[in-house]
Amino acid sequence: MPALLLIAASGTAQRRLLEETAAELEKKGYVAAGKQEGGEWSSLLSDNMTGGLFDESRFIIVESAPLLGPFPEKLSSMIDADSSVTLVLVYESEIKSQPAKFIPKDVLAKCRLLKAAEFPRWPRERQIWVANLAKELGVDLAPQGAAMIVELLEDPEEIRAQLKSLGLLKKKSPVTAADVEELCLDDGSRNLLRLLDGLCTGDFAGVLKSLHAMARTGDLIPTLTPIHNRMRLAWYSGLGKDAPAFAKALGAKDYAWRMAKQADQRYGHGAVTDFIAALIRMNIEERSGIGSGWQGLETAIIGLMGSADNTRR
Repeated sequence: MPALLLIAASGTAQRRLLEETAAELEKKGYVAAGKQEGGEWSSLLSDNMTGGLFDESRFIIVESAPLLGPFPEKLSSMIDADSSVTLVLVYESEIKSQPAKFIPKDVLAKCRLLKAAEFPRWPRERQIWVANLAKELGVDLAPQGAAMIVELLEDPEEIRAQLKSLGLLKKKSPVTAADVEELCLDDGSRNLLRLLDGLCTGDFAGVLKSLHAMARTGDLIPTLTPIHNRMRLAWYSGLGKDAPAFAKALGAKDYAWRMAKQADQRYGHGAVTDFIAALIRMNIEERSGIGSGWQGLETAIIGLMGSADNTRR
């Protein structure tokens, strides 16, 4: 009687779990004995009965397992958790929330169920998730490096892949935010991030350098949105004791929020308000064909920079 091993995941997570499961079974002495898509439960189970004490351990991969339909309860006696034959059934993510739709509870109790890890919703929990994953993978990840990963990446499988690459890159020292930025971003994205952070930290020379580099190769309208999003956070961070509640409501990531607070402190609430209004006006004018292009953005940035000098005076 065969054993059932269920994989519940989608996309790249599903492929990774399937590859890891096959490698784990082979390490235990199991031999890959075929692959099929869907089928019928009765024939699947009867065709893969164990043959005896000296039967070769093997596993069969069943892709698109939902095509099998619900498991017939009358066949539950044909499942053995301790078997030399394992049927690896590949499901999409929905089995994680409603497994009984496919497998009865008494049968599920005899199965092994592998699920893709849930990616937390909130930025702080995501940062903890990334730090724990880095530890699991043996990557020495600095807290600022974890914050930068959460800022840049949304897909947990992409985060896993990037952490593996970062671990190979930095074996003798912690992976920093600069390391993450260098490896995970192309030149255009790197220039945008440096522009956003430079606006917040007061690196005006770096801001203009990044701005001019982007103006040579990029479009203005897609650039206005991330600048607006960062400075909008700066505006909300200037609302005093209520600011943390706004940060949570907006789903602001820790890294971006810290940077935004620096911008509010540097320029003041009024100057940030004026800059956001200029960005909105610029977006409308560009879409209407009457905008002043990159020069207009540079002018608005210079005006914001000037407000920092006034604040210091």
